[in-house]
Amino acid sequence: MKPYQLLFENLIDINPRTGMIKFNNKRMALFSVEALGFLRRDLVNTLGMERAKGFLMRYGWACGYKSGENIEEMYEWKSKKDLLLAGPYLHSLEGVATAEPDTIEINEEYLYFTGQWKDSFEAIEHIKHYGHSKDPVCWILVGYASGYLTKTYGKKVLVYEEKCLGKGDTNCRFVAKRLDLSDKQHRQDLGYYETESLLSELDRVYKEVQELNDHIMESEQVQKQLTDMMLADKSIQETVSFIADILQKSIVIDLDHGAPIKNFMAGSHQSLYHQWKDDVKTNCKNKECIETFPIQANTKHLGIMILISDHPLNQKETLIIQRSLKIFTIQLFHQKKLAQSIWEKKANCFDDLIRNKYDDSMFQHNMNVFDFNPNVPNRILTIHVQPTSLKESVLQYLVNDYPKKDIFFMGHDIVFILDNEHVDDIEKFSKQLHASLQIKFKQATTYLSVGRVARHVKELAKSYQDACHIGEFIRLAYPTESRASYFEELESVMMLLKGTNQEEMIDFCRNTLGKLIEYDQLNQGNLIITLKSYLDYNGNLQQTADNLHLSIAGLRYRMEKIESICKADLKTGAGRFKYQLATAVYFAIQIINKDLTLTDWNLSQ
Repeated sequence: MKPYQLLFENLIDINPRTGMIKFNNKRMALFSVEALGFLRRDLVNTLGMERAKGFLMRYGWACGYKSGENIEEMYEWKSKKDLLLAGPYLHSLEGVATAEPDTIEINEEYLYFTGQWKDSFEAIEHIKHYGHSKDPVCWILVGYASGYLTKTYGKKVLVYEEKCLGKGDTNCRFVAKRLDLSDKQHRQDLGYYETESLLSELDRVYKEVQELNDHIMESEQVQKQLTDMMLADKSIQETVSFIADILQKSIVIDLDHGAPIKNFMAGSHQSLYHQWKDDVKTNCKNKECIETFPIQANTKHLGIMILISDHPLNQKETLIIQRSLKIFTIQLFHQKKLAQSIWEKKANCFDDLIRNKYDDSMFQHNMNVFDFNPNVPNRILTIHVQPTSLKESVLQYLVNDYPKKDIFFMGHDIVFILDNEHVDDIEKFSKQLHASLQIKFKQATTYLSVGRVARHVKELAKSYQDACHIGEFIRLAYPTESRASYFEELESVMMLLKGTNQEEMIDFCRNTLGKLIEYDQLNQGNLIITLKSYLDYNGNLQQTADNLHLSIAGLRYRMEKIESICKADLKTGAGRFKYQLATAVYFAIQIINKDLTLTDWNLSQ
């Protein structure tokens, strides 16, 4: 017997009197593919995708094994290869798919059999009810082929789909191998063939539902305890510790603004957390697992919860985490709103303070808002942050590092009131603070400026004005670089501008730099910045080029252009001093006289 001799008319027997249909001498019932699709859908909805898959694969295996047994007994086959090839012919005749074998390699110790299933009813029905899947879906066909080949070949054979219409491929492609020659990944499918009745499947689902209900009850009890803790005004650190103890897992809350809240159950977990923070790709290491959960209120992202344990979360733990995330969200949102309220109150009181809008009683009331001591020298430090989207992150970072200091927003800047502890050694403090911000916020440009020492609270307004002027000055002078400066560093220029006739200073600056500034404006150039940097580095070409990210040749070209436009000699000390003073005055004038334009300079004179 040859496979192609299996003809439908020879295998089918329909008795019109009794309504009996026999195919291959076995009674059959005629069902629509659509009805089988509904049955498949109901199994998936009742048992879940994985259990339905196992059930249908076992059903297919039993059908295939029995078909192989029947076809082997009915005919005398010339070779085992012909007997194996009869399987795809039966598949096609039964209408489940058009089976087209393309490769078969067989001997006593080896089997490799491939082919295509076209128009698989399983794939079509699965797509109809569930859309495309990420995995193959022809479970009955795979089970049938595995059962048929196991019976006819005489050794265990495993069939899997290499491609499947149900996951978006053009057609389904099957591969069959002897079990002991299959790779580890596909041998895992053996678990689906373990004998289990539909009753046992339903019993298991029922037990899981019971277990899920118990988990829900336990997680609701945990949520009640968390709610009681929140109403008792317990800190978020206490909440984290409580959940960590229940789950026996390490928990870290990484905040968008502020220091992380940590509770480590083991030293190894702490090490793993730091590896994770350093972007080491470790989802699992030494059986330790990291899982992350975002914490957000509506569209506002507040932070992330990192959970570290010795094994992945089970169902009960996942429910508890979901409940705790709601409490964490409320606590963090409340904490954020409270901090913003304190910042706003300090800003309003400080605004009254620097505008002298207070009497003695109001002053005493306002001082309850602040932490600084008005009876010792103080200074005002302002920080301008670009981009402004990072401004709140910088503020929260400072508040965490200096919890006893007054730090808040005023306009576009952060205001930091420095008390006696930092007043005298302001150069060291401002440089250290600036360096720490550059390390922490690499993507930000920050400008730190410090005003004069205020010996009395009424002098804080002058210190604040100094800081604002200095901040604007360094932003004009260094538009793309983070910088820090303080009153003593610029005092000579500021005092010169305030103590000298403004017209003479403008004339001096206009005559020295006017043509260079006009050239920059007409040509959208930055020669004035080049000159400022060159003078700051005392004429050192290499340092200036590095600062401006230029080549030496490019810098020399610019300097020749500057000397040509200004008719200046910048190689002498006197020449450099003249232009250094002029550039300092120019940028200071921009701060003090904000409305000053080149038309006011009468450049045509």
